[in-house]
Amino acid sequence: MLREKNIHDEIAKLAYELFENSGRMYGCELENWLAAEEIVMGRIAKEIDQRANTTESTKGKKLPGKTEPQTLKTSKRTSESSSQTKTKTNPPKKKT
Repeated sequence: MLREKNIHDEIAKLAYELFENSGRMYGCELENWLAAEEIVMGRIAKEIDQRANTTESTKGKKLPGKTEPQTLKTSKRTSESSSQTKTKTNPPKKKT
């Protein structure tokens, strides 16, 4: 909610600046608002893209202080014994 209010306030401020820069021409409120909205939303989209690119570029890189997760190692004996286990099959049932 706070971020949305900040976006609204930023658009309103920029729309007013556009109004002043146009010589305070009345009747163009909607155009000023839409232009300000496009500028602000473009900035936000650019920030999101930059964060996404930063996140993607840091994937796979080892961060300082971070360790790789340990994987569990199975013993050779366990894997051998499981491969030697025979599967029992039940004889076919007799129809009565």
